[in-house]
Amino acid sequence: MAGDDRLMLGGRSMLITGGSQGMGAATARLAASRGAKVMIASPDGEGLERVAAEITEAGGTCAWTTCDVTSSDEVRTMVATTVERFGALDLAFVNAGISHPPMLPEDVDDDLLERILAVNVKGAFACCRDAGTQMLAQGRGGAILVNGSMSGITGVGSMLPYATSKHAAVGMVKSLAVAWGPRGVRVNYQGPGATETPMLDRAMDDVARFHGGNPSQAIPSKMQAPLARTMTAEEQAEVACFLLSDAASAMTGAIVIADGGLTAF
Repeated sequence: MAGDDRLMLGGRSMLITGGSQGMGAATARLAASRGAKVMIASPDGEGLERVAAEITEAGGTCAWTTCDVTSSDEVRTMVATTVERFGALDLAFVNAGISHPPMLPEDVDDDLLERILAVNVKGAFACCRDAGTQMLAQGRGGAILVNGSMSGITGVGSMLPYATSKHAAVGMVKSLAVAWGPRGVRVNYQGPGATETPMLDRAMDDVARFHGGNPSQAIPSKMQAPLARTMTAEEQAEVACFLLSDAASAMTGAIVIADGGLTAF
């Protein structure tokens, strides 16, 4: 069917940051199964090697390179490595991000705020800037997806640095979409809710400690979404691959929240 064909990624080269685990790894697997040539990046070389081997053994095309997105030099090298390996860069999933334990706003220090912003804002921008610059130079368009959080559209009193960084990412995506849309590069934002990844496991432990070790408070009432469950990394990968595919060709500057309905309240 023609509609199904537009979801395929055959012949496209895709760069995925944070690709050694969680949503990045799941998206790499799905994209490769749909024909994309995938470059995964992360500081975790061992994890990258494992994911790339899994994809290759399944018949997909995947390479890997280590990258710390807080280093502009490493980001430039990551993009250049992708182009050198696959001949072009068509799609980018800007997925690398970090979080922090819950805390009251008055307990947030400058070092923590700067560390979160360095990865989630500065690092994300460097990836978008360099990937987008490459796509513009190629002259055939492209698509970038920034993986953020539902926290980018709501307030989270105990997660001020994290939520602030995700709100900044929303503004960045909208601005890039306006700037690059006329030149054929689409830029969108994906906002997952609670998703079964190593980051969620750590977050739930941190939340329980924040509430005095009470297991009943590990998932606050606000996180009881209408679907009454957490999402899977594979579900988020489906959203990501759709937004990067031609099936989403009318979408840029979109804020797509995949949170099981949590922010519907």
